[in-house]
Amino acid sequence: MKPLSNADAPIIENTYRKELFELGSLVNGNRARSHAHRSQIIDNVTKGLSSLLTAFSRNRNLMSESTTDIYRTRRIFLEAHPDYQKLSVTQRQRVMDEIEYQCLKQRSDSNREIMKLNVALTRFNQEFIQLLNAVTETNGTKLHFNDGQYERNTEILENGPSGVNLTSDPEELGSLIATLMEQVSANTELLEEGFEASNLNQEKFAGIRENLDAELAAIDEHWDKIEAQQLLAAELLGRE
Repeated sequence: MKPLSNADAPIIENTYRKELFELGSLVNGNRARSHAHRSQIIDNVTKGLSSLLTAFSRNRNLMSESTTDIYRTRRIFLEAHPDYQKLSVTQRQRVMDEIEYQCLKQRSDSNREIMKLNVALTRFNQEFIQLLNAVTETNGTKLHFNDGQYERNTEILENGPSGVNLTSDPEELGSLIATLMEQVSANTELLEEGFEASNLNQEKFAGIRENLDAELAAIDEHWDKIEAQQLLAAELLGRE
């Protein structure tokens, strides 16, 4: 540790104050933009989870209910058809067994589709856990750093300038500032890339939401047709 001398002070002030000020502006600017980028990422995550729930819990469930009603109506249409009435008891049972098989087949296929989605959601959960672990690890590193810097403040309180842990000479400080400037510039480029990726994700999520809303409109239109068939089936049952 080099003690601070009076001779060093004017050199540091005249040579590096401007560089340090500019460096501070860039670092603080990156910090502010990093927070803005994080906010955009969280907003995208929220939109993504909302779209997932919409696609899985709303649209998918509505279509599953439609499928159930389609097969309920199919049985009534079949029973009301004149040709069905001409069949023997055995033949009628054979036809109904076929309809039951078709219903169970589509339900099994639907279950398989859901299982595949569940596998994908499980992978998503695993990646999310890894992300949370990474955040926890980063937080631990920050906590350790803060603890060390707190101890440094204690040293400075006790020892004054000698506790600052100066570099060996002002030229070394200049080299460190230049190296840090390169890192900060690289951070700025990473932020630009991050914003571009987040903006692209934002556009994709917006497109997904539009598709889900269009899908819901198609579901509603189809539901109207299914309800019309159910009303017809109810009328046929009322004629018995």
